[in-house]
Amino acid sequence: MTGLDPRVLVALATASTLVSGVACSRMPEATTLPAEEGSFDEGAPEETRAAEREAPPASGAARDIAFPPIARTSLGSGLEVNVVEWHQLPIVYLRLVIKSGAASDPEGLQGLSSLVASMLKEGTRRQSSAELAERIEFLGADLYTGSGEENVELVFRALSEHLDEAMDILAEVATQPAFANAELAKLKRRENDRLALLAKQPFFLARRAMYSRLYGDHPYGRIETTPETVESVRRTDLQRWHRTHFVPGNALLVAVGDVTPDVVNAAAERAFSRWRGAAPADDARPTPPERSAREVVVVDRPGSVQSVIVIGNLAIARRDEAYVPLMVANQVLGGSAASRLFMDLRERRSLTYGAYSVVGERVDRGPFLAYAQVRTDVTHEAMSAFFENLAAITSEAPGDEELANAHRYLSDSFPLQIDTPGKIANLVSELRVFGLPDDYWDGFRTEIREVEAAAALEAARAHMRADEALVVVVGEAAQIAEGLRAWGPVTVVSAEGEVSAELEALPDDAALPDDAASGAPDAEGTD
Repeated sequence: MTGLDPRVLVALATASTLVSGVACSRMPEATTLPAEEGSFDEGAPEETRAAEREAPPASGAARDIAFPPIARTSLGSGLEVNVVEWHQLPIVYLRLVIKSGAASDPEGLQGLSSLVASMLKEGTRRQSSAELAERIEFLGADLYTGSGEENVELVFRALSEHLDEAMDILAEVATQPAFANAELAKLKRRENDRLALLAKQPFFLARRAMYSRLYGDHPYGRIETTPETVESVRRTDLQRWHRTHFVPGNALLVAVGDVTPDVVNAAAERAFSRWRGAAPADDARPTPPERSAREVVVVDRPGSVQSVIVIGNLAIARRDEAYVPLMVANQVLGGSAASRLFMDLRERRSLTYGAYSVVGERVDRGPFLAYAQVRTDVTHEAMSAFFENLAAITSEAPGDEELANAHRYLSDSFPLQIDTPGKIANLVSELRVFGLPDDYWDGFRTEIREVEAAAALEAARAHMRADEALVVVVGEAAQIAEGLRAWGPVTVVSAEGEVSAELEALPDDAALPDDAASGAPDAEGTD
């Protein structure tokens, strides 16, 4: 391997990285280990040690990175094709995006789209599951399928010299799935086991309770499939959803790698030549409920020694012009381990191993969420800390240093999102799914750095609404529910969502629970 550019070695180690939302396994990332503390030679002369301790030179100004050009066209079938040339390695990523996901699941069959995605790799009309896997393995390739709220995605990674066969396999899997009953029975057993494990995980319970109440009848409120769907779904249900949504008018293909647009378009035109169909009509989505006051939901988990706290409200669509200022405000609040929530709840108060916040990416309004996991006996103190920070982020603009750190973190991390063809393919698909312009990523870093403190404050005030928030706490209700009345009316539900108690909010002048008022700085962290 001598003589290879180190950047090539890093690229080889990271070439199979795929984006979140697609079920996949990952190759080990190249890692640089930090130097051990005190590793410099203690016996060296003082002037040598002083030189080693000298501060590094200041970084130069961040520069925008030109996103590689996208060659965009449509085939005769109506399939949109996007090609990005990336000639650093002889590989190609093919990403087929079906612009329907969980939000398109039919009533009574929650999670049907994810079951369709899982079944795609389990055989076609021409090949069994084992034969398909062997064919892919023979090429030294990988096929991943997955689903989210907006899309079902198929990602095929192969050597660029195998583009034609890779395109053939991708087209066959997407357009000719077998949905064999024997494979469906196996999937049902796996899904039942997976759902049983999920039902025991407090973060899943919190997420399910949060989204179902935050979005109401809107499709975003449906989280995961259900045992009822798994039990009742039939092969004909899978076929019907696939027939409706897997059509070229409802799809886009992204190809990134050591290829050219002409070669990709020719391969796609041939492989998908028999694919036909227009996009299904858009179903009108119900409007999520608006909130005018804070509400607390406790998901009772008897015997739990920890509480998962999630505070959220409906925020903003990804394509909204205020999304980037909100990103910056969120970075100041809880976007990383250097943000306010983490530094306060972990470093200053020792309440948790980590506290964060996030702004979701959705076609419709996404959520703003702040969350942490704490010991049961400091639940109320952690709640106070959350709302103190939420009040601060919406009442006063971030300081110069905080704002600069947020700019630096968000803008300087962006190059890591375009260092492999798989990541580039993901960003291209985001442009199309969220309706962003082709040059959006070119000016992304500049747009981040141009967000001023006043704009971040305005975005926080508009989209981080603590007084109207939904608060979900998963933990032992007998220990925490009464004290949570300090933050609003409390509804206690079982893990399955059945209401067991409803408690009125405490008066505004009522004292906070003992642990919330104590602010004990010596409390131990929790995992």
